[in-house]
Amino acid sequence: MKKLIPLILSGALLLGTAACGGGTATTPEGSTPPAEGGSEASDVKIGILIPGSPTDGGFSQQGAEAGKKLEENYGYEVATVEAGTADVIKSEAETMAAEGYKIVFGHGGQCSAPFAEICEDYPDTWFVTFGGTEIRDNLFPVCMCAEEGTYVLGVAAGMMTQTDNIAFTLGGDYPAYTKTTMGFALGAKSVNPDLKIQEAVLSSPDSNECYETTMNQIKSGADFILSNSNEGQAGAMKAVGESENVYTFGCLGNFFDMAPGKVLGNIIGDYNVGYDEATKAIMEGTAEAEIMYLTIANGCVSVEWNPDIPLPEDVQAAVDQAYEDIKSGKIDVPNEYEQDAAKEQLAAYN
Repeated sequence: MKKLIPLILSGALLLGTAACGGGTATTPEGSTPPAEGGSEASDVKIGILIPGSPTDGGFSQQGAEAGKKLEENYGYEVATVEAGTADVIKSEAETMAAEGYKIVFGHGGQCSAPFAEICEDYPDTWFVTFGGTEIRDNLFPVCMCAEEGTYVLGVAAGMMTQTDNIAFTLGGDYPAYTKTTMGFALGAKSVNPDLKIQEAVLSSPDSNECYETTMNQIKSGADFILSNSNEGQAGAMKAVGESENVYTFGCLGNFFDMAPGKVLGNIIGDYNVGYDEATKAIMEGTAEAEIMYLTIANGCVSVEWNPDIPLPEDVQAAVDQAYEDIKSGKIDVPNEYEQDAAKEQLAAYN
């Protein structure tokens, strides 16, 4: 089960959303949290490393936009840099830390290992990853539990497929990615245990590769597609848009306009809240080296359905029930630290 530990907060949260998990402890060595706003805040530098384009319409863009919110709301100096490989992540993060950045955010679990290699050399900087497993005195992950939302999408796919064949593509093979498609598969299997699921991990989050891979999955019978592949997701949307009787879902963004009439629903993660809460905890001296969870229950993960594609009545009832069961804790969707449990649950359907 996830452990949700409330942060010690002050002031209003971004977007008026309920608090997300966290903890209490001291700041890194020699650090004094500055006040929010004013000249002192303007001296605080925060770095955000994103894996793709800041205008990709999905995951990377949400990280970039969260950085803009920190600038607007608190007056911090925020630098957003594209860093798509482990070497670039490590290099950029080390440069920022050496230049006195108070916080370096890594937008994705792929930042976890590179940050762990360098964080102990820069005790005055906090390193925060969205996803990942590494924890140090000045390094902790924020876990956006998108798998809870993809489970709900999977329920819809499992009930609506006409071919008993669905598919997914991933931009990487590590838990922060795989948890989302595991959730999708578990949701689908919960209502249709005999359906086939095609799986593909891309060599890179490239839209052309994702397009070709998705087209192959469609030719092999898949009629519901989920792609969690950053900018690669555009390729999946294109493939679905060119195919008859095939539908898709948007992962971590609003993708209704990318494939009109084909995107049944989107999983949304409120990264603004995650960045806001992690930053506040660090600045106020209440952050600790512990996982911060962002979930359906605390208002940070949600699912939105396309108003132009009404779900069948029984499907709508089933997805609403799944959502409420996850929110209440009746359904516990395995997160990125529980992927062995997810594999066991999937194996039980075979």
